[in-house]
Amino acid sequence: MADEEVVDGEEKKKGGMVKILLFVIIGILVIAISIGATLFLTGFFDAKTVTVDEAGNVVSELQADGSADGEAVDPNAPKALAKVAKELPEGQKFDQLYNEMERKFTVNLTGSKQFCQFTMGFMTHYDQRVVDNVYKHELALRSAIIMEVSTYSKDQLATVTDKQKLANVIKSRMNQVLIGYEDFGGIEEVFFTEFVIQ
Repeated sequence: MADEEVVDGEEKKKGGMVKILLFVIIGILVIAISIGATLFLTGFFDAKTVTVDEAGNVVSELQADGSADGEAVDPNAPKALAKVAKELPEGQKFDQLYNEMERKFTVNLTGSKQFCQFTMGFMTHYDQRVVDNVYKHELALRSAIIMEVSTYSKDQLATVTDKQKLANVIKSRMNQVLIGYEDFGGIEEVFFTEFVIQ
């Protein structure tokens, strides 16, 4: 009887090990199948086709960069920002990308105890890299905007035209800062979403 109990214990250990191994193999198979299905459904295995227009765009970009003149192209060089276009029945139109700066601006006005508080956004026809550059250099941009607005008095910001002029000045100033840090501005319009003088 003692021998039978020992044999039963060994069989239970073997059976337990086989079950664990079986669960591990099934788990790995489930993970592999789900990864494969995800890649298939997202089109990872689809053949990449290049249209004649896309190939022509690449050639014209290389020619614009000066690479067609026999100069070597640095593969690590940053690519030029391209405007994002969308096709319309009547022709090609560039897509606008709007973004609002997260924090309000509060600036003392020249020659008075009053201050100006505003929230602003901007628009670009270029891609997400312009927005990323704005957030990357937000501190420098906020400083430049505050320094610029602090030179204005209440009377210089009284009319809608005055505010539009300020928006254009801020746009130019933002592009100067971005060109200084990233060699490209890309801000095409500035909008005030809130504007209060107190």
